[in-house]
Amino acid sequence: MANQAEGHLPGAQPARGEGPFVFYSWLHGRPVVDAAGQVVGRLDDLAVNMAETFPPVTALVVRRGRLEPFPLTARWRDVAAIDGVVRLGVPVGRLVPGRALQSEHEHWVRSTLLDRQIVDTSGAKVVRVNDLHFLRVVSGDLHLVHVDVGFRGLMRRLGWDAAIDAAVRRLSPRARYLTSERLISWRYVQPLALSGSGDALRLSLPRGELAELHPAELADVLSDLDGRERESVFRALAPEAAAEALTEVEPKIREQLIASVPPERAADILEEMPPDEAADLLAALPEQESELLLTKMERAEAREVAELLRYEPDTAGGMMTTELVALPADLACAEALERLRARAAEVEFIYYLYVVDPGQRLRGVITIRQLLVAAPETPLEAIMERDIVSVRPDDTRERVAEVVEKYNLLAVPVLDEEERLLGIVTVDDVLTHMTALAWKWKLGRKR
Repeated sequence: MANQAEGHLPGAQPARGEGPFVFYSWLHGRPVVDAAGQVVGRLDDLAVNMAETFPPVTALVVRRGRLEPFPLTARWRDVAAIDGVVRLGVPVGRLVPGRALQSEHEHWVRSTLLDRQIVDTSGAKVVRVNDLHFLRVVSGDLHLVHVDVGFRGLMRRLGWDAAIDAAVRRLSPRARYLTSERLISWRYVQPLALSGSGDALRLSLPRGELAELHPAELADVLSDLDGRERESVFRALAPEAAAEALTEVEPKIREQLIASVPPERAADILEEMPPDEAADLLAALPEQESELLLTKMERAEAREVAELLRYEPDTAGGMMTTELVALPADLACAEALERLRARAAEVEFIYYLYVVDPGQRLRGVITIRQLLVAAPETPLEAIMERDIVSVRPDDTRERVAEVVEKYNLLAVPVLDEEERLLGIVTVDDVLTHMTALAWKWKLGRKR
């Protein structure tokens, strides 16, 4: 997850025990010696007190050799130091035979936390706990502060982290994998039922905060879930957050999700999407279902989307969006800025302003920079670029990409035969298409 629930901690030591943070995987299997320096065994588990916000470690289990199969329990207050080994400040005779807990709030982390699924508040599975992250305070106490749900945590648990790190470092020295950890704060994790029977953990991150994730991150969460669980999370999102997530997930998942909600709610979500994205989604649905959703949408939004559905998906018309800022030529720059502010929240792309005549024919283009540096009383026609590069709605995607690349544009206007402004194709849509083409070409050559 992201935001409050996930972060990258520069002080964390992924495979070592120095510093204020330590992973459970580093502690597990460490030799344990008593006050006389005698090796008692190896650390096999830790107990934490779940009654506190960040559970402190209260005890440890020592696994002994084959000839002494019964484990011993030491209280964490009896730990004198942790370096290459866990050093106790008491003799071995002070340890308690067996796995002994002193409170109903104490639980063993290896058997009750590791390898459990983190689920959200609806019960939808999200990720697995691969490691645990502890903070070592000045007094020597350890507190559980994060659960590690990343692939790197799993490699650390398996003891493969050094080899994998070395391989990644050789191939890509600056790879994010080498410096990042996927950590979820314990504040947001609530055990449902602590036992060794495979129960899950609940992610208490509020639904509202799920919606505050970046759309790409929210899409990652949805993509990682199984079908039923994915639908459960999606149905709990507000229409705006759901719309943003749909623009990021793969087409098959997008179609599945929009079909999982009632038509009225699906229409609300489609209204929050950019018209071109909504049109692409509806075009992929069965015709009867697509027409039903259009009838449920607000009339203005439905009209925009229906207009885009007239064009083939692989043309400029199929790629374009009708969300743009078009202004009359005689408008002063000061008033143009006011209109821009009023529409900025509803129009995603505002770098270019399009100057049109009363018949919606395109007469010029202005950049935001030109508008900001011009005198407030200057009419738009005095500063607009009149030499306009454009495409036709039936131009191919390749033609659109060629124009955008040749003239270094962030968006290209789409005009009909009478030079009327129909929409614009933004560079991100062009890049999405060209990236897909590049992969198809690359995979085709490999075959």
